[in-house]
Amino acid sequence: MNKLAILSIMAGVIALGLSGANIAMAQLYSSGVGTDITASPEQLEECKKLDIPEFACTQTAILAKRRVVTSEQAGAYGSGTPMLGRTFGELGGYVAALGAIFGGISAAFFAMALRKPKAPQKA
Repeated sequence: MNKLAILSIMAGVIALGLSGANIAMAQLYSSGVGTDITASPEQLEECKKLDIPEFACTQTAILAKRRVVTSEQAGAYGSGTPMLGRTFGELGGYVAALGAIFGGISAAFFAMALRKPKAPQKA
């Protein structure tokens, strides 16, 4: 490849990296709209029920506490994907599927290597 192509590819990668960084920085700071942290009386009441301190009473804190309370109830299984359960479960299925895929690919490479005639070596 010539130098111009390499330089243009490098410039494109750098430009993409810098443009992505600007978007992330713009999302970090808010414009002040909707950033009022005062809780409504209904939210304060619910925070008292959920044992959330008044200074930390926000809609996000209420939702997070509800999630924790729901997941601790009997019969609740988190996200519904028992990856590390006591049975074979989802994790075992994923491991078996990946083992079959990669095992099949490696077996195909081994078979191709055995069938291919070896070129005579020059001394």
